[in-house]
Amino acid sequence: MVLRPIKALGTVWRIELFENRNDILAIQVAIEGFLEEFEIRYSRFKADSWLSQLNTNRVFKSPDSEFVMLLNQAISFYRKTNGVFNIAIGDKLIASGYDSAYSFNVKGTNVEVPVLTDVLSVNSDVIKLNNGSLDLGGIGKGFAIDALAQMCKQKFDLQYFLINGGGDIYATSDNGHPITITLAHPTDNKLGIGIVKLLNQGFAASSTYVRAWSDTVTGEVYNHLLTSKNMASYVVTDTACTADVWATVCAIESECLTPPGVEVLVLEKTQVVRSSKVFQLHTSDNS
Repeated sequence: MVLRPIKALGTVWRIELFENRNDILAIQVAIEGFLEEFEIRYSRFKADSWLSQLNTNRVFKSPDSEFVMLLNQAISFYRKTNGVFNIAIGDKLIASGYDSAYSFNVKGTNVEVPVLTDVLSVNSDVIKLNNGSLDLGGIGKGFAIDALAQMCKQKFDLQYFLINGGGDIYATSDNGHPITITLAHPTDNKLGIGIVKLLNQGFAASSTYVRAWSDTVTGEVYNHLLTSKNMASYVVTDTACTADVWATVCAIESECLTPPGVEVLVLEKTQVVRSSKVFQLHTSDNS
């Protein structure tokens, strides 16, 4: 059973159920409501979102426990990745042209990304941001997928399903059997370079090709990862959030040391840089 596609968080969400249900409409409405609320809370592109309020006012009092958890996870990943993953990248993205108006007009190239743990403090009473601005790309969608999966399990007692948020995925199983997904080609998502099988696992991909733009004045090419490398990464691990973060990190630092249980495929252009055995690549692309 396939739910109606949902537009949220800048992408299209597709949810597939591998079990027959009589409450499909209620499930659809609940998922749509969850994603709408998540975007209202955490989008950098909405002026009144919780995240935008924190970026503007520097203080957010009496935060929801979910907001606290999300930011604390971001801080944890900042430490685990030795600062490669840093949500304090907002001002740098805006200066590079990736602003709320999608102007793609570079305003400056010398903006420094602050040390996250120096500028952000989080507790259950108040969140403080002393400098810079936050962007939840690289963690927000994965976090949302995991939270949505928990809602499906707890509220609707769903066991067998797949949540696909624009290519970032969490899959349980197809009645106990692994779910096979296709690995999209970095520059043409209509083509597949191989497959990977998921069993109660998260998957994410990141690429310098997906959100790339040319400065309207100089023509110089920029991307949302703020790297000059032509990289694409694919990650399978226990949660969508963890996969989301490490896919971002591996697309920036292809040789980064990943923890046990994080399976990685990295391409530079179309050449394989590193690949875990779980990724089954088509022979013609594995060169």
